[in-house]
Amino acid sequence: MKERIEILLVEVSPAETRIAVVDEKNTLVEFHIDRTNQKSLVGGVYQGRVVRVEKGMDAAFLDVGIGENVFMSRPGKVHEGESITVQVSRNAGVEKPPQVRKRIEVAGQYVVYLPNESGIKWPSNLKSGRLREKLETDLVQIVQMKEGWALRPQSARADIDMIRSEMCHLKGIWEGVDLSKNQTPTCILPPPSILERILRDRTADGPVIVDDRSVLLELQKRISLGELKNLDELHFHDGCEPLFETYGVNDCLDEAQSPVVVLRNGGRITIETTRALTAIDVDLGRSAGKQRSDEAVFAMNNAAAEAIPQQLRLRNIAGLIVVDFIGMRRKDHRRKLVERLKQEFRSAAVPVDVLGMTAAGLIEVTRRRDGFSLDEMMLGSSSAGIQLSSEALASQALRDLLNTRGAGKFRLLVSADLARVLSGDFRLAFDETARRLGGALTMIEDPYESEYRIERELGKS
Repeated sequence: MKERIEILLVEVSPAETRIAVVDEKNTLVEFHIDRTNQKSLVGGVYQGRVVRVEKGMDAAFLDVGIGENVFMSRPGKVHEGESITVQVSRNAGVEKPPQVRKRIEVAGQYVVYLPNESGIKWPSNLKSGRLREKLETDLVQIVQMKEGWALRPQSARADIDMIRSEMCHLKGIWEGVDLSKNQTPTCILPPPSILERILRDRTADGPVIVDDRSVLLELQKRISLGELKNLDELHFHDGCEPLFETYGVNDCLDEAQSPVVVLRNGGRITIETTRALTAIDVDLGRSAGKQRSDEAVFAMNNAAAEAIPQQLRLRNIAGLIVVDFIGMRRKDHRRKLVERLKQEFRSAAVPVDVLGMTAAGLIEVTRRRDGFSLDEMMLGSSSAGIQLSSEALASQALRDLLNTRGAGKFRLLVSADLARVLSGDFRLAFDETARRLGGALTMIEDPYESEYRIERELGKS
C-alpha cells in the first residue's frame, strides 16, 4: 500500500511558531500554533499538592506550580495537602482549568513507557497476525513485566532494534526524573513542544521544511543522537518569499476560519461552535430548490461525511459534535451514512467516537481534545464574524516587520489592545524583533488605529 505523503512546514517568528501540514496537492490539512503566551502543557509531569477535594464531583483540585489550580477527575483516596505526581492530559479550555491524571505516560514514536503499570498493550493494528507474533517473541526478552509498555500504531513500521533503542531512551528519561516527595509544586518533566509532539506522532511520510536555522540545527542534532527517526528529508527554506506564502498556506488558513465550507458537488457544510458543542449543518448549497432524488441526497451527504473529518482535523475541533445531514427517507441510506462516517474517522490520529444517529436524524460524534482549536488560537472571544484576536494580530505584525524589505527605521503604529499585548506578554518577542532590525524599531499607540500599520522613517541624506 502506498504511504501517505504530507509536507510539514515550520515557520518561526519571535511571538509564535506556526506549523502547517499540507498534502501532495498543497491542500492544508492540519495547522498548529505554539505561541509564547499560550504554551501547551499536555504531557508535562508535575509534582502537585491537593488543595481541595470535591467529593460530590469525585474530583480534586491541585496546585502544580503553574499559577492556577488544575482539575483531576476520579482522584481516588486523596486528602488536602497530599503530594501527588500527575500528568497534564488536557489544556485549559474556556473557563475550564487544565486537567491532570495519575497515569504517567512517557511517549516516543513507537512505544509509550508506563512506569506505574505492567505488561504490554497493543494497538488496534497489531491485535493479531505474524507481525504481532514476531514482536511478542522479540519483546518478551527485553520487557520487564513489572513495568508497562504500550506499542503505538507506528511500531508496525519499525524494526525491533528501533523499538528496543526507544525503550531504553524512554526509560532513561523517566529514571532521570526527581520524584522526591519533599518538592514544592513544580514541573518535573517538561511537556513536549508542539513541533516535538507532531514529529513524534507523525504517521505520514514526506519532507520537513523549516525557515529558522536554529530550529534546523536542533533537529539535525536530535537526528544525529537518534532521538528523531524516519526524518530523512529535512530542508531549510531560504527563499525571498516567506515559507507560508510559497505554499499558499495563508490563503488556506483564511478559508479554514470561515464557518462555511463548499463541497465539490455543490453542497455545503456550516460549522458553528458554542461552549457546549459544535453544530455542523449540511445543506444543498447552490443546488437548493431543485428536486433531488434519494440517491442524489445520499451522495451529497456522503460528500459531507468525507469533508467533515478533514475539517475537524484542520480546525482541531473537540468535544461533542452534532451533525445535521440532509434528511433521508430510506433507512438503509441512514445506516450506510453512519458507517461511512465511522470509516472516515477510523484512521484519525486523535480518537473519535461516532455515537450513532438520534431519532431526530442527527449524528453525534465526540472527539478528544488535543491542544487548542484553531478558533481559540486565532479569533477574538467576542468577535463578530472572522476577526483575529489581539495576540494573533500582534504576532502577525511582528512577522510583517521582519518581512519588510529595505533600509531605514521602522515605526509600528498599533491600537490600544495591540500595545497592551506587545508591552506585556509579547514584550520579549517585540524586543527580539527590534534586535533583528538592528534596534531601528519604535512602537506608537495610535487611538485612531484599529489594528496596526508599519511606517518606514527614511534616514536623512
